[in-house]
Amino acid sequence: MSAVRNGASWIVSFVPLLSLGLLTWPVFTVLAVRARSWPLAGAALAYLGLLVLEIWAIESDPVRDTVFDVCLFGLMVGGTAHAIAVRRRWFRTAPVAVDLDVVSAEYAVVAAGTITVDTTQTVESAPAQRVLDEIDQLVEESMRDGEPRIGYDYDDPTYPDCPNPHCEESWHGLAITERMELMRDYGEVDVDYDYHADDSLVLCPGSAFAGEWPTPPRIREPEHPVVQVDPAPEPDPMAEAAARADRLWTALARPALALVVTSWLLALVSMFLAPTQWRWLTVLVGAVAPVCVGWLYGRRAELFPAGYVRVHVLARPAVVFAVGLVVCAGWLPFRWARNPPLEAADGYFALIVACALACVGHAVVQIGRVLPVGAAETDPKAHGENLVVLGFGWMMFGLPSTLLFGWVTSYWAYQPSAVWAAVAINALLVAALFVEAGTIKIITKARDDGDLPMIVFFTIGAGALLVWSSLRIAATVFQS
Repeated sequence: MSAVRNGASWIVSFVPLLSLGLLTWPVFTVLAVRARSWPLAGAALAYLGLLVLEIWAIESDPVRDTVFDVCLFGLMVGGTAHAIAVRRRWFRTAPVAVDLDVVSAEYAVVAAGTITVDTTQTVESAPAQRVLDEIDQLVEESMRDGEPRIGYDYDDPTYPDCPNPHCEESWHGLAITERMELMRDYGEVDVDYDYHADDSLVLCPGSAFAGEWPTPPRIREPEHPVVQVDPAPEPDPMAEAAARADRLWTALARPALALVVTSWLLALVSMFLAPTQWRWLTVLVGAVAPVCVGWLYGRRAELFPAGYVRVHVLARPAVVFAVGLVVCAGWLPFRWARNPPLEAADGYFALIVACALACVGHAVVQIGRVLPVGAAETDPKAHGENLVVLGFGWMMFGLPSTLLFGWVTSYWAYQPSAVWAAVAINALLVAALFVEAGTIKIITKARDDGDLPMIVFFTIGAGALLVWSSLRIAATVFQS
């Protein structure tokens, strides 16, 4: 498969997972039609049955809850694994049935030297075929006694060279011209070339030439386009230092962002599960930050010079404290999951509090990056603009997609009000990014006239949405 088709097949394979199993049976139905496969059609029918069973098991009941979980797992995880296993069949051409009896009969007719037109008439082989048969017979007779002693087989070491001392070719009868040599250099023959009309310089008059061998004229170089290759620029020490600093601070901010994104996804998934089922998924929230910190510690020798992390991080003790705060905040929802009595609203507020602490740690890291400690490796103005763009991205894409997803899936969700937890987490992240950007612009004085009013306006909007979402969570009675 081409790169485009290969990528498309991977995207289609994850449709069952991304659609929460709702589109598993349509995916396999389309694939069964394209591949003309009865087994895939049976799989599509089985996934449709699982979806119907899952809809039946939505009612709150211990037995039905188990059935719902099994069906959801089969549609999402099982459907995705199955789609990955058969993904190459999306762009495979369907096999064409061939009647071997008909092919054998036609081959027998051709071998007999006649072509059947109908049941009463036959036509003898074409004259061209008879000529080819005669040529084959002559070749077989000439090769009956072995390879001829005279003749060039491209590897015969006894084949003579051209006697011209200025020619490096093997024996040749025709003269070699400059245009012929240029076509060899280019690697292709000019379709309009005519040997009899070739009036270019003669490089070798032919191996059968009689007389004194003339000195060949100077051969012009092939007129290939000359590409001017600029010498590699000298590495810029400032640019290398800025890139290295960007890798370090991005890695230090990654635990907080990973914790927030994981909590956001967990809040969306909890729409389809009871609290007794999804509360144990909070282990992922607690583990994601230590994993990111461990990745940075394990790769420090490959990404940075010796002692670079220690010098730049320990010079800012607040950053070390912020990273530790993020690691500890991730385990707050897990502590709630371990301590019944279980209240879904308490669990969602535990997620929001953990994300709030993670946003505080993220802000300390981003603001500490521009503090005047040692050599300046970060452009404060560019760093503030990057945070503004990141906040706009989450506000323009994260919040609308969360609300649209909650509205569409509320018809099938077990507790649709859980979407407000995802909205609150998203609004909290947007507000934190705008606050970080505004603080950096104020500290470094790298701001334009309209920056702060715009940042304040969007921060107030995200904060209002956060308060509204929290009130909706507090007023909702979630299913147990």
